[in-house]
Amino acid sequence: MPQTHKTLLFIDDDADVLKTAELLLNRAGYTLLTAGSPGQAYALLSAQAVDLILLDLNFSQAQTSGEEGLASLQELRRYAPGVPVLVVTGHSGLTVAVRALRAGATNFIMKPWSNEKFIAAIEEGLGKGQRNPSADIGPISEPSPVSDAKFIIGDTEAMTRIKALVDRYAPLTVPVLLSGAPGTGKSHIARALHNRSGRAHLKVVDASSISTIAPEELRDATLVIEAIERLDAGFHQSLLDWLPGFEGRNVRVVATSVRGRGDMELPRGLVYALSTLEINLPTLAERTGDIGILAGHFANLCAYRQNLPHRALTPEAIAHLKAAVWSDNLHALRQVMERAVVGTDGPVLGPNDLHIPSVQDIDPRTTASSLEATEKFVVESALKRNNFNVSKAAAELGVTRQTLYRRMSRHGL
Repeated sequence: MPQTHKTLLFIDDDADVLKTAELLLNRAGYTLLTAGSPGQAYALLSAQAVDLILLDLNFSQAQTSGEEGLASLQELRRYAPGVPVLVVTGHSGLTVAVRALRAGATNFIMKPWSNEKFIAAIEEGLGKGQRNPSADIGPISEPSPVSDAKFIIGDTEAMTRIKALVDRYAPLTVPVLLSGAPGTGKSHIARALHNRSGRAHLKVVDASSISTIAPEELRDATLVIEAIERLDAGFHQSLLDWLPGFEGRNVRVVATSVRGRGDMELPRGLVYALSTLEINLPTLAERTGDIGILAGHFANLCAYRQNLPHRALTPEAIAHLKAAVWSDNLHALRQVMERAVVGTDGPVLGPNDLHIPSVQDIDPRTTASSLEATEKFVVESALKRNNFNVSKAAAELGVTRQTLYRRMSRHGL
């Protein structure tokens, strides 16, 4: 009997092939998602976990080399690490199929296929699949209704550290404080902690609306309190009283804040109770190496949701993005990419398609707090990485010791 309740993704530009596979696999008890191009697949994988991928090797007309599919295979392993990939080939032949196996594919299926062998290959592939949550990548923006927060995108040292902390802290019950400048993805990481915790329920509430929750009703859940610095003084003691009882019902509290543990203007006892563990999220300035893949992800996701063609970023566009100042971090990068995808007709996005607000365009009345918070976290993070050696931190930031001392004084560091 075939396995049921499994979700498969078939990537092929031939609509007839996809329809045939859908009819067959639905009858066999599988859910089949389809994508007409690798770009559509990347966006879909950013919003939907799958158990197995079927990948055609050719997407452009008159292409039979299989090179497109082989290139896509490498990218799929980044978007869905550990998910088995079966390559589906006809024109490319056995030689290219063997190359795909060497590149990491689980197996191959020749077109036209035998239905029995097709199902058998899928069952065998599912038996070999083992997803690796610590390697998951994907959107790290503030959450959207269809985002799957299991995915954390980024390969820089800063994000490798975040992934390791999320994996280490997720199964625990002690409270976690997620701190970081505006737009660094705190709410998304809170959901990633929940998704890897094994708890059944997720409750998200803004600190200013905490009176709407009934703590006695929470069980086997993650309670995310966003912007904890906005918690009304009248609820300080109430929350402090709730916390011990939460643990007995397997309720884990995750708080988010633009301020770190040492800067919280809350009663000391409450600060300690909420921040047994702390994860400080990096700004885009601290993870510029991730900007290219983040921008590509946001572009793919927008194209998929708006039913628009996939548009690739040129190397010049990525360099342009890396050179920009992102005072609102991921929020701003995402908005720039969405505008570019919606406002461009060509197959690629170049520097002229990216309308990045300059420093002169920014209204200081609305962004001053974001800039201050960003600078503070950049300075504080550099100091922590260098064990508070001011000379080393100043060298890393490219400023003099005197300048760094002034910024430390300005931010109370």
